[in-house]
Amino acid sequence: MEKIDLFEVSKTYNSMAEIWDLNDTWHWITHEMIMSFIWKSINEIPNNKNIKILNAGSAGNSYGLNEKNIVHTDIAKNKIRHLPNSILSNIEDIPLKSNSFDLIICVGSVINYCDPIRVFDEFNRLLIRKGYIIIEFESSCTFELLGKENFNKKVVLTDTFYNGGIEKLWYFSELYIQELASNFNLKIYDRNKCHLVSPLIYRLFKKEKFAAHFAKLDDIFLKIPLVNRFASNVIYLLKKD
Repeated sequence: MEKIDLFEVSKTYNSMAEIWDLNDTWHWITHEMIMSFIWKSINEIPNNKNIKILNAGSAGNSYGLNEKNIVHTDIAKNKIRHLPNSILSNIEDIPLKSNSFDLIICVGSVINYCDPIRVFDEFNRLLIRKGYIIIEFESSCTFELLGKENFNKKVVLTDTFYNGGIEKLWYFSELYIQELASNFNLKIYDRNKCHLVSPLIYRLFKKEKFAAHFAKLDDIFLKIPLVNRFASNVIYLLKKD
């Protein structure tokens, strides 16, 4: 599997004032979906007040959770160095003890920069038995890739957009992520998606902010079988057996 240059990725993120920029309508919508899902999931976890959380690739974002319960890890030093519990680390190789966390959060499409097999292996090592993972990723079954050779492939490296620029990401099919979860005895307990129609509008008009407004239709189209498989962003709540 070809590697994305994480040194260049870290330079990019270190130089950014805001990872989730309110003026970046497209990704702010993704952020709102992630926030809602995290809190919904937290409320479903027993004894959630004192759980130990690994925020993998956090960029310093705590998503409103209690900071004293969180260990942050990221490759962008500038984003986490002010935090009391933080480690500069690639999520494929995190220098922490096994069976240390009740919950691992990995959102913001962080896994799309990495080798997902190594990430799942590392998360499985760090997670206690009966622990949870919240993981969000960019799907290859998206209207952004529809009609292209790499549409719905298990793993594909592609150019995409972020905050007015272009970057490379690995896109994964849902089936592939589900297979990996199953291989590590992780069961899907909940899921959500966003950006279903908006990628199609972006393909047609190449205007990111204009297309982002069509995410308002997600609630409608995500209820339609077959159509809902085309969402760009997918988030799962996984539980370790």
